[in-house]
Amino acid sequence: MTEEFWQRIEEYRRLGFDPLRWIATGSNEIDIWTLDLAVKEMKRSSIKLDTNWFDAFHYAEGKTPDLTRRVFSICDPAVENEVELKHALAMFRVHKEIENDSTLFTGILNNFFKNFRCKVSINKSAFAVTEHKDAQFALLDYIGLHRGDKVGFTVADNATAHVIDPTLEPDSEIHTDIPMTRCIDHLNLLGCTSGFDLYPIYDSPQESSLDIIGKNLDAFTSRYNLKMDDYSSLKIGKLFFGATGIANTFKELPTSYDQLEETMQIIITNPLGSLMALSLYTLAQIDEKIISTLENKGINDQALVSAKDECIKNLSEPHFSLGKIISKYCPGFGASFQKDENIVAAHPLGSDGILGLWKLARTSNCHLVVNDIPMMFEEIARLASSESLVANPTAAMNGCHAIVATKDISNLILGELQRHNFRATVIGFVASKGEPNVTFGNNAKDHFAANIGLSILNKIAGK
Repeated sequence: MTEEFWQRIEEYRRLGFDPLRWIATGSNEIDIWTLDLAVKEMKRSSIKLDTNWFDAFHYAEGKTPDLTRRVFSICDPAVENEVELKHALAMFRVHKEIENDSTLFTGILNNFFKNFRCKVSINKSAFAVTEHKDAQFALLDYIGLHRGDKVGFTVADNATAHVIDPTLEPDSEIHTDIPMTRCIDHLNLLGCTSGFDLYPIYDSPQESSLDIIGKNLDAFTSRYNLKMDDYSSLKIGKLFFGATGIANTFKELPTSYDQLEETMQIIITNPLGSLMALSLYTLAQIDEKIISTLENKGINDQALVSAKDECIKNLSEPHFSLGKIISKYCPGFGASFQKDENIVAAHPLGSDGILGLWKLARTSNCHLVVNDIPMMFEEIARLASSESLVANPTAAMNGCHAIVATKDISNLILGELQRHNFRATVIGFVASKGEPNVTFGNNAKDHFAANIGLSILNKIAGK
């Protein structure tokens, strides 16, 4: 526990940012279960708010959708600034008081949307949490589509810097890279291979930091030859990092959740638990006893730092090869889905870790059986679990997703992923349709041994 570390933490807090909130759950965002409850109880209005993990529109050849951004106060939105377009992505930063109170959350959503006049569908939204009431905001990125020959899909996603490295400077390039990489990760999972366009979402109370953030954004997009449209800072005056991203695919999307059938295999693209290296590294800065606990388990400081660095690299470097692999196993745009040739469904896991499989089960209305849970940095993850240091020891970095396919092509998909340095494996299968559920083999439960973690699973399962 160093004085320098705590000085850095205080610097973040002075800038209106909460640098440690993500550690316990692997994300500084409202969990999907709380969000779902809040949205279901919303009063009907001109706004249709859904909780999908992406949005998609038909792509008119050569025509990129127009994005119009509006930033609102959550408590008193200036609705005269709303835009007469039918689609939007939303990003909210909300106070922590609603984090475990879906009734209060619903009230805030109802109050925010009640005066909007124009009908708009919001299929993808992100909700960051803050301890600072004056750091709250709501942002709508309205999507304007063009007429023309439909040749594919434009996919859209948005993301916050759900985790950070608080040992780095607040305006470190890593922190602007993380949300943009996270957007790209989901776009790749949907088979996007072209037309990547990023719209950063950021803010700071310091002009010097805004200048550095701008240079960081330019460096990232130049490094990967990506288009970026910078709408300038939010002008809320509190540190924030996020992004909206779009990209195109000329294939059908790998989201045929209603086509899941018994015996289909569940592939995981990379092991779970990989976020634990960054979590435990940060916890070790807070509590020196954790260093001793790590050493007693045979994990020396050098090994932890090396694992943490690998984690940070993964969080800030896109996996464009994933998009090419997914696209290869999707039918051409307008073509019929062939279950013995195409990926049936893809679904992100990421910081949800194993809990993401419950989302997949619910979305597909299927019972999934998981025989094994491959873990990255396994000893670190086991320590996080056995000591109950975090709620979800299976939380993962980018590039960790579930893919469902028949046995006929699962080996082909595994081979493709492994040739591109993914540590892919089959972890289970679809047991039946008609009842959303996930069950685990005994060896799988060993990887998720923390009582607090198992209580989450039981809560979701309704036990």
